[in-house]
Amino acid sequence: MKKLIALACLALTLGMQASAQAQTIEPGRSKGSISIPSFTRLLNEAGNSIHLIDVSSAREYATGSIKGASNIPINQLEKQLASLPTDKPIIFFCATGGRASEAYDTVKMLRPEMTVHFLDAQVQIRPDGSPNIR
Repeated sequence: MKKLIALACLALTLGMQASAQAQTIEPGRSKGSISIPSFTRLLNEAGNSIHLIDVSSAREYATGSIKGASNIPINQLEKQLASLPTDKPIIFFCATGGRASEAYDTVKMLRPEMTVHFLDAQVQIRPDGSPNIR
């Protein structure tokens, strides 16, 4: 019985370590950015541990975005700061990373307590809805 309990504890510990590793956000080259491999891993393994916010225009968003992402166009971000979720880290993205960087800077300036990152990469949405990130 003691061996069974010890094995269960070990399995639980290893599972928690794997979950924590999946949720680790590795920085990218720019301050506040997330590396592409880290973003891809989070998206594939722990998508529920982050909030994805596409800061592209509503028209761009309507043509396709990463599954599960919300849309807050960059020109509406300041107005919607109070409604941003605070229970999980936010990762901003757009087609090229420029507006995502601006969103990061805006939030850090106005709400520095928030945990936010941005994807500094080119993002294209494939016909099947999956992202091609470079």
